[in-house]
Amino acid sequence: MNPAARAPEGPHAAALLSIAHDALLDHLNRSDAQHTLRRALDALSDLLACRCALRAQDSGGRVRWHIGAADAAFGAPAHGWIVLPLTRLDQGVGTLALELAAEPAQVAAMLDPLQPALAALLLHDAQAQPGTGAANLVTMIRSALEGVGTFVWDWDIESDRLGDIDRGLEMLGYPAGAQGITQRAWNCLIHPDDLQANHAAYLRHARGQDSVYEHAYRIKAADGRWRWYLERGRIVEWHADGRPRRMVGIQADITAKRAIEVEFSQAAARLEKIARHVPGVLFRFEMDTGGAGRFGYVSERLGAVFGVSAAALLHDAAALYSVVLPQDRKPMAESIDRSRRKLSEWRHEFRILRDGGAMRWVVGAATPQREADGSVAWHGHFEDVTEMRELEAVRRGAVAAAAANRAKTEFLSRMSHELRTPLNAVLGFAQLLEIDRSAPLAETQRKRVRLIREAGEHLLSMIGDLLDLTRIESGSLALQLAPVPLRTLVSEALPLIQAEADQRRVRVAMASAPYAPELAALADRTRLRQVLLNLLSNAVKYNRPGGTVELRVAPEGSDSVTLHVIDSGVGIAPEDLGQIFEPFQRGVHEGSRIEGTGIGLSITRSLVQLMNGRIDVQSTPGVGSTFSVTLPAAAAAATP
Repeated sequence: MNPAARAPEGPHAAALLSIAHDALLDHLNRSDAQHTLRRALDALSDLLACRCALRAQDSGGRVRWHIGAADAAFGAPAHGWIVLPLTRLDQGVGTLALELAAEPAQVAAMLDPLQPALAALLLHDAQAQPGTGAANLVTMIRSALEGVGTFVWDWDIESDRLGDIDRGLEMLGYPAGAQGITQRAWNCLIHPDDLQANHAAYLRHARGQDSVYEHAYRIKAADGRWRWYLERGRIVEWHADGRPRRMVGIQADITAKRAIEVEFSQAAARLEKIARHVPGVLFRFEMDTGGAGRFGYVSERLGAVFGVSAAALLHDAAALYSVVLPQDRKPMAESIDRSRRKLSEWRHEFRILRDGGAMRWVVGAATPQREADGSVAWHGHFEDVTEMRELEAVRRGAVAAAAANRAKTEFLSRMSHELRTPLNAVLGFAQLLEIDRSAPLAETQRKRVRLIREAGEHLLSMIGDLLDLTRIESGSLALQLAPVPLRTLVSEALPLIQAEADQRRVRVAMASAPYAPELAALADRTRLRQVLLNLLSNAVKYNRPGGTVELRVAPEGSDSVTLHVIDSGVGIAPEDLGQIFEPFQRGVHEGSRIEGTGIGLSITRSLVQLMNGRIDVQSTPGVGSTFSVTLPAAAAAATP
């Protein structure tokens, strides 16, 4: 064996080596070079999808075959044809011509494993004379196989003797005579886990199930390491009773090739594991010069995104179009065609229909590249963006709503300011009419002017509430937080509500339970009084004649204080509790005779929150309600 023999490389290396081995085994069996060469050319044409021709230089024209329209290759090379010389011991013995769209240097390197075998066969056929011995042919073939890293063996099955096995042992690093020359001795070097499969491959060939025996196994070299061997052979002689008598074959060291295959397999497994965690589908799409497309690869998340199996899509690219909405198919095809013509990045968004009629949005992005044969291949990614589009729609809606809310707030603020000026004039003149002693009003006129003043004061209160609401929503309401003594605050608030309480026959009082007089809250004094008055006003307004309103102040843990406003009024229905703090919501009192705008509690909650507090409510219809305002406690020493 020639230790310097180069192992075949390239994408077709294994298939080309197989063609060379099969050709030489076939010639050993038939001793018919022309038949073997024809078969080799057929296999080469199928493998490379090309037309090829072969001739011998010194054959006197006796050896001259072609497949397809390859006649042009024998004259000056025609356009599209590549002519490669075949040499044997640095002597030109023939020519191989291929009509193949590739660089000559690339083709020559790719066919390197096949060249020695074709040269040996061609030289033998061109120079063969009657009476040429078979020994000369075997020597030539063995030499040719050494050129592709392979050695020949023959096996006398009856005696179990292996001919020329010393070559194989030499490849494994064993000295001559160190091992036996039988198949039994050779089997001792084969890995125990591979012996059974190796024998099964031989039996399938011996029974006629396989035309050629072929198997790859591990074998132990002299240095103790396991190497991979590829073994191919054929039974060439049989006993009269049908038992196999003699077998010939070849062996090649494929350790480096198997290492590459393992590395590639591991890399592919890593890539597939990564692809499983990518939120989308990785793919390779190919389109030939005629416009026919196919998927060369799709990751396993295809089914989750498209509802189509990977096998179906790899078999027929149209399986993808079958789930695309009909109105989106033409734009999608046009976008792919533009990317193909301009070799520009492809990005397109389209809709698909999943099982059950659910519509989903998918975006595809890929980068194209031109292949050597003129086709275009895209490597890219599909992603379901339905939720993303929905979120974007929600975001746009939120932006639009915020803009509308800002416009509403600005409008209310301006209108409130504009209304206050003429309203203050109306109230001023009503008060002047009431106190004018130089021209006193009659009793009927006085009642009418009082109604005007009361309505104006109510409207002014509403405008004040609107101004507060707009300032809160715009974030322009400034607060000054400081310790506020709660006993003092309650004492100031009760007289302000007393007149309305007397009018409605409701008793308002502070709880008799004792509490620390120094209890204080950290709040804005003016705004906290506004909160308390609003709650007291509601407690009186929505109470019943003879009802009560009670105030309680109590510590809440060590760092908070709570104001409780408890009434015995009509109460609030459970279904209304969740919206009573929303602007312009009056619940069951909507349309009633009780005055109100529905923004008082909304302002109250906002003010409490701005003072770092919270407001809670508990209510039972027909029994009453309790509103509780909890605020941070202030240190007693800081209380003014």
